Amino acid sequence: MSSSLSNRFKASTAIQQSGSVQTMFSGHHATVHCHECNRAMVPRVVIYYGQPLKSICPFCGATFARFPSGLQKFLQRFHTRTLTTKHFNFFSLAAGLFGFTFMGSSKDMLPETLPTFALFGFVTFTTLALAELVFQCIEQLANRLSHESNYYWATLVFVAWVLGSINSELTVPIIMLSFAMVLRGLIVGFGQILRNK
Repeated sequence: MSSSLSNRFKASTAIQQSGSVQTMFSGHHATVHCHECNRAMVPRVVIYYGQPLKSICPFCGATFARFPSGLQKFLQRFHTRTLTTKHFNFFSLAAGLFGFTFMGSSKDMLPETLPTFALFGFVTFTTLALAELVFQCIEQLANRLSHESNYYWATLVFVAWVLGSINSELTVPIIMLSFAMVLRGLIVGFGQILRNK
């Protein structure tokens, strides 16, 4: 008698649980597909000192998603690593306009004070275009190989430091390129903030 009652209770509980699960996940998938092994899985969250770092595939261990910290969220709002050529096109167009202005002013078609300004603009925007080209090449390479671009940037900084320590004549160009990369990041970042508002 007691066993039959317990069996009925278990059966009704199982029916209720299955019904609640079906209503909870109705129209939704409880699993996702891994980018590496392409298996259906539920990502496991990796936590470090109470902060979620990333989620991984329980089968192959590949990273499924990363959870940025507060500082990273602020930096991502300021500048995301978008793989686009519009910034390079803008810098190239500005450099071309300053270059044509310099050529026109050198033939006494424009005021005498304009060539210096045009030459400065041409050099500045040409350097920014080269910095944007380097940035996009590294980000595209990391994206194609499914790697974190931070390792590429760290390698580039290390190579620049080694070259600067070996040959002191390369120190000034390396500093100028670094300044151009920082200036390029500031211009693109402020442009992105203005677009997002």
